[in-house]
Amino acid sequence: MSMDNQETGVSLRAFIGVAVVLIVAAFVAIWFMFPAPDTRHDLTSPSGAARIELGELCDVQCNRVAILDRSGNRSGCPLTLTGDRPLFVDVSAVWSADEASVDVTYAATDGTSGSVTIALADCTLLQ
Repeated sequence: MSMDNQETGVSLRAFIGVAVVLIVAAFVAIWFMFPAPDTRHDLTSPSGAARIELGELCDVQCNRVAILDRSGNRSGCPLTLTGDRPLFVDVSAVWSADEASVDVTYAATDGTSGSVTIALADCTLLQ
C-alpha cells in the first residue's frame, strides 16, 4: 500500500481559503504596524519637473523629512527644524523662477509659524 494516495481530511478548497486568510492577515498586520505621518504635503514645482514630499512623524520628538523627487530619482533634503509638535499642518510653497529652491511657509495648530527655504542642490541625502 502506497502512502502517496492517502486522504488528509482537509479539502483543497479549505486549505486554499485558510492560506488566503492568513496571507491577508499578515499584510494587514504589516500595514498597520507602521504609523502614518502626522502631516504630509506634496509640493510640486510649476513646471512639474520637481516635487518635494514634506512630512513629519511626532512621538517624543518630531522627525521631519523633505524628499525631492525628480523623474523618479529621490533624495533627501536636510531640515534643521526641531520640536515635539507637528509644524507642517498648513503649508504653502513659493518656488523660485528657476525652480532651484522653494520657500515653504508653515503654520502649526498651536499658532507657531515660520518659513524654511529648501535649496534643491542641497537635496543629496540618500538614506
